[in-house]
Amino acid sequence: MVLISTCLSAAACVSPPRPSTAAQELKKNPKAFIEGRVVDVRGNPVAGLRVDAIPHAEIPWSAPAETGTDGRFRLELLAPGDYSFALSRGGRTVVTDDPRDPSRVRIRVAPGGHTDGIELLYLEKEWERNLGKPNNL
Repeated sequence: MVLISTCLSAAACVSPPRPSTAAQELKKNPKAFIEGRVVDVRGNPVAGLRVDAIPHAEIPWSAPAETGTDGRFRLELLAPGDYSFALSRGGRTVVTDDPRDPSRVRIRVAPGGHTDGIELLYLEKEWERNLGKPNNL
């Protein structure tokens, strides 16, 4: 019982680092929205992928989105800022050297802005090669 209460007391004393002043200022701005879809190399929508926006500056990461059956996603981001993207499935993320990889897409957003029609490419063959097995779509 002592061990449990000691662990709980220690956990209560731990806190995440304070956000930088710049990050706190960004949170005051209206959010930006990015909408798009993930497709495979044949243009078919890919469902069930997690989409993360990767900030290119000292910007806190925003909540990820998940693609629907139509491959569509919607992200709400802190702005202004530049973002790229990462796709994940089952806790696994693959970033490739392919210039079409979502990590190479770069989008600039403005406070209150809305960008629609972004298309991210799911490179299934590269995922299989990097993970060593089929992805079972």
